[in-house]
Amino acid sequence: MVIGSRYLTSQLPTLMGSPKNIRNLCIMAHVDHGKTSLADALVASNGLINKRLAGRIRYMDSRKDEIERGITMKSSCVSLAYNKDQQDYLINLIDSPGHVDFSSEVSTAVRLCDGTIIVVDVVEGVCAQTKVVLQQAWVENIRPVLVLNKIDRLILETKLSPVDCYYHIAQVLEQVNAYMAELYNTALLGKTAHEIEKYQVEERERKVSERERRASESGDANTDLLFSDWGIETEDDSDLYFTPEQGNVVFASAYDGWGFSIHHFANQFATKLGMNKVVLNKTLWGDYYITTKGGQKKIVSGARDKRKNPLFVTLILENLYKVYDTVVTRKDMPETEKLSEALGVKLPMSVAKSTDTRSKLNFLCGSWLPLASAVLDMVIDHLPSAADMTEDRAMKLMCSATQRFDSLPSESQKLKDAFVKCRSEDEDPLIVYISKIFGVQRKNLSNSTSSGKRAVATGGAGLLSAEEIASRREEIRRRREENAANSEQKASSGERQLTPSEIEELQKQQDKMAEDREKAEAERKKWMEDEVFVAFARVYSGRLKARQKVYILGPKHDPSVVLAQLGDGKQLSEENVEAFKHIHICEISDVYLLLGRELEQIEYATAGTVVGITGLEDYVIKSATLSSTYAMPAFTELTLNVTPILRVAVEPHDPRDLPKLRRGLKILNQADPCVQVKLQDSGEYVIITAGEVHLQRCVDDLQERYAGIPIRTSDPIVPFRETIIPPPTVDRLNEAIEGENISQKKPANGDPLGVVEVSGHYGKLRCRAVPLPEQVTKLLEEHQDLLRSISKIGAVVNTSDNINEKEDKSDDITEGSMSGSDQGSTMKMGALVQALENREKLNQETFAAIQDLKKKLDKAFKEAGNEWENAINQIWSFGPHGSGPNILLNCIQSYPRPSIWENSTSVDSPLAAYDTNFVTGFQIATSAGPLCEEPMMGVCFVVEDWSIEPTDSSSEDAGANSVSSGQIISLAKDTLRKAFDKQCQRLVCAMYSCVISVTSDVIGKMYSVIGKRQGRIVDGDITEGSTSWNVTTYLPVVESMNFANELRKSTSGEAVPQLVFSHWEILDIDPFWEPHTTEELAHWGEKSDKENLAQKYINSVRRRKGLAVDEKIVEFAEKQRTLSKNK
Repeated sequence: MVIGSRYLTSQLPTLMGSPKNIRNLCIMAHVDHGKTSLADALVASNGLINKRLAGRIRYMDSRKDEIERGITMKSSCVSLAYNKDQQDYLINLIDSPGHVDFSSEVSTAVRLCDGTIIVVDVVEGVCAQTKVVLQQAWVENIRPVLVLNKIDRLILETKLSPVDCYYHIAQVLEQVNAYMAELYNTALLGKTAHEIEKYQVEERERKVSERERRASESGDANTDLLFSDWGIETEDDSDLYFTPEQGNVVFASAYDGWGFSIHHFANQFATKLGMNKVVLNKTLWGDYYITTKGGQKKIVSGARDKRKNPLFVTLILENLYKVYDTVVTRKDMPETEKLSEALGVKLPMSVAKSTDTRSKLNFLCGSWLPLASAVLDMVIDHLPSAADMTEDRAMKLMCSATQRFDSLPSESQKLKDAFVKCRSEDEDPLIVYISKIFGVQRKNLSNSTSSGKRAVATGGAGLLSAEEIASRREEIRRRREENAANSEQKASSGERQLTPSEIEELQKQQDKMAEDREKAEAERKKWMEDEVFVAFARVYSGRLKARQKVYILGPKHDPSVVLAQLGDGKQLSEENVEAFKHIHICEISDVYLLLGRELEQIEYATAGTVVGITGLEDYVIKSATLSSTYAMPAFTELTLNVTPILRVAVEPHDPRDLPKLRRGLKILNQADPCVQVKLQDSGEYVIITAGEVHLQRCVDDLQERYAGIPIRTSDPIVPFRETIIPPPTVDRLNEAIEGENISQKKPANGDPLGVVEVSGHYGKLRCRAVPLPEQVTKLLEEHQDLLRSISKIGAVVNTSDNINEKEDKSDDITEGSMSGSDQGSTMKMGALVQALENREKLNQETFAAIQDLKKKLDKAFKEAGNEWENAINQIWSFGPHGSGPNILLNCIQSYPRPSIWENSTSVDSPLAAYDTNFVTGFQIATSAGPLCEEPMMGVCFVVEDWSIEPTDSSSEDAGANSVSSGQIISLAKDTLRKAFDKQCQRLVCAMYSCVISVTSDVIGKMYSVIGKRQGRIVDGDITEGSTSWNVTTYLPVVESMNFANELRKSTSGEAVPQLVFSHWEILDIDPFWEPHTTEELAHWGEKSDKENLAQKYINSVRRRKGLAVDEKIVEFAEKQRTLSKNK
């Protein structure tokens, strides 16, 4: 049923009052699979756009660059009303991007939804981003339904027969289900037996309640009996997979405006064929065909074996093919009229006489098989309502994977019921999650202002309210009447007429008034085009009202600290809220209903709705939690499937605009969920983005919307890593480096192990650098968050003197704190300290995760060889920043400090006082390597000996001769860097995983472009039933600039790449390589003037950082001959 937007606004309180009739869903798919076209069809059902423009207008894409590129770059929401079975439903539909650079926008949409529509192009099949969005839906625990789109391409482009079309669609459906099974098995293998049993019980209960609901709605009591007559199983295996007979699959062409499910045709053919509707629901899809043996129609299985056309072909596809053949291919007008009468569709005269066959087909098929009805019926029947949130999902939203739910305070645990009940009564706590902040022009707000009052801009006078404007108009009218009366009186009394100078003066005044009016109108127009920032949010519990004061809880908010200090039931005031860093009190400005490109102001929003909120731009960065109670923990962080890797430095053209640039960068950091803004040590402002398209969008937004100034951007800054490898055994020509093949010019290393020993007046240090095993490096990269937790609580070594000093101080504090006046505050501080101690304690999940990581590292070390024996118990620290993929090993016999896995303890050694200083030197050394001051990766520093010269405390110069902490830091940093220099150094490049869809005609040109950019083909397979290939390649990020444009030009637009950060890969070229074997000298000569790719990358980074570059400006300094003297 079509319901207009006016009806939606007027009936909104009624629709919001029933969370069971609210559906929050998003559309997800690979790029160009038809998400926005499908959204157009659903939006047209509410009359927001013309149905004939659906699929072409791209209503949800409102940005200029979205329209120019033809891709969606942001998540946008529209609220729709739909009537089914005499019940009204409110559907909050979110259209999300499909381009990999904007995967973070998909994450912000998924968090607010309970279900999702997965759109798959049946020609291209399951692509890379399709798997990503399926995995994201699985991780966020939301239920998906499937739309198989672009079936018209199988009919018109690939020209498959109806039978081949059916088997091709079945193959695509099987690919989707195979990946769902992979996700299920992966999750199942990672669960314990108790978790599996709990999951099975919950699923069984949910399926039983769902089956009972559907049975009560259908009212068919004899379903099983009737179905058994045909020998078809009635047991519901699982709703994990997409099966057309269950109704969670829609076959569609969003561009042509039609779509259907199996149930639609089952209802039609049940009467025509005289068969049971339930039987047709189960047999219209599958290996079934209809037979008339014995004069009776009967459905039997085995269509493929007996070379019969399945029912889906004979009853559905053949009719669909006939419509396309008549209207589009043959353009037979008389036959089209007969076809429209047979389908019960009346063609208007304007459509019947139109020469545009696709518009005629769109009207005919859209009336016969309306796409919006098919999709929305599936959404209502198969996606959960806002009131159907499970306890498991509520707990996942409230606590992270490494935190137990029962570790939260009891007041916080009680809020789980508020999520599950989803009520909006006055006594229910308010819980709102903001997933992102986005900007809209002020004119798109329904009241033209974020404050709720109609206002205009005046030149230099600020904003005038409607009352002030009316009073000024009245004053002007009164003065005009007085002037007219005075002029009449003067004329009647015979006074003189105005002189030309006076008339000229009056004319100047009128011109000035007109100029002021135009200026005020221009300023008002500019003010109406200003950006207003709206929070994209969902209300999970309670009622959100305009002008309501709420707590804004930051991502690091810990309710246990606040509850311990204030106690239960006490409210925070605006005065004492400043004591808590992650809590703010703010007043909501307005609440808006989201209608795509426009926003409609509403008085309040109830639980289960997705709305926009204004007035929070000064308090929210990226995401936040709103609540009426500080006992609510902050929502868990979003799962981002893309890593920001591409960065540029930005600066204003005019240095005086630097404050505007700072303000613009702050807004950009708020408005984009993926971008990172950093201030480098050099003073540069750097923005880090996911890819080239994302970078271009951020720069355009910064320049045109947020800062409003012209800016300059540097060349893209690509990160590298520095590492070491074992000495190579073959040269660059794959000849063994041994015997006579070794050139005598290369100096031999004094120590084959690369040991560095430094002695000085403050002691001796002996260490060496060795490459970490590949598996150990991989484990450290994957568990950086866990390593950060280990570093915070790891072994901190103290001397016995320091411990005694701390005990003395604690005794003094205890004695002095029990004075009568301070006893109350001391009790509060004691509770606060206890809360902080409880927060620092690791829960069971985190402890188990640390133990599991330790076991994996120990296993990886043992598999690497005997030289790593007992290395797991000698780990001193991880670096850089305490969580990187580098290790510091303690092999000092005289300093048996505990490993990082053990608790803090005291060691009776003079080295213990400088323990943290040595670790600091290690962190500095690993954060900036000697090649180009990029972080190290996969390096292990083994400290074999360390001693400090003892100082004579009785000497007068004891203080001057003592070793300072800065000297130890410098000693450790310089020595470790020298040990790194002793080894075979390599550069590590960031690599993109590039998935390219390309036709067979231009696949050779694609290989040529990839080869020029140092890419590597890892996989390539032709798509079944088409001439397109899906090629997977690894491409260095540093070589990816303008790669998409060059590839499109070379292949005439036939190749479409998708770049996403994959991994780090060692560039197997020695940066300082020179020919040193006999074979290399014979091949390259002594000068070897061939370009060294690793050296080229290093020099570019060093040049950008202002470091010294070893380049020869003049390579060959022979005397040059000139035109005047040939000497």
